[in-house]
Amino acid sequence: HPLKALDDSAPSTLVGDVWKKVYSNCKGDYEGCMKQFWEMYDAEGWSIHTCRFKYNEENTQAFMTANATGGFVQRSGEIRKWLFGVMYVTGTEGTTPLEISGCYLIRGQDMEPLQVANDDTAVYYWNKVDTSTPEGKAHVAHMWCYDVDKWNNGEPIYLEGKLVNDVKQFK
Repeated sequence: HPLKALDDSAPSTLVGDVWKKVYSNCKGDYEGCMKQFWEMYDAEGWSIHTCRFKYNEENTQAFMTANATGGFVQRSGEIRKWLFGVMYVTGTEGTTPLEISGCYLIRGQDMEPLQVANDDTAVYYWNKVDTSTPEGKAHVAHMWCYDVDKWNNGEPIYLEGKLVNDVKQFK
């Protein structure tokens, strides 16, 4: 795989599986989790990108929109070792627009490996996050660090001021 070749030719100090374990085992301590992430992050070997679905006006039913994010995550499995992210469906069916957005960490500097693995990337706008700024780092934390306990207990959570309808992690 091309990303395996990148691991061999340009080794990174960030090991994706180590980050995923830190994230998975943080027990809600996202401040500590993100502190560890930024200590291990290698901006030359990895990059972070946000995505926004291009056709949110077509998202009229919550379950179908959630299925779209689930399918996206499933079809990205080929590069699981080199990809991490969280995807959201925000909005309330019949009241506010249902919008799909996400934030992904990927090995390398662009989304090409994901685009090759998953054709669905074409229906998203992708923007690289400037991780050298406090604003960029805060945005990544906001996208990755939602209150799992609230979510699991059926309590409302919000992303960018919008009610979260569904959330999927890709680890």
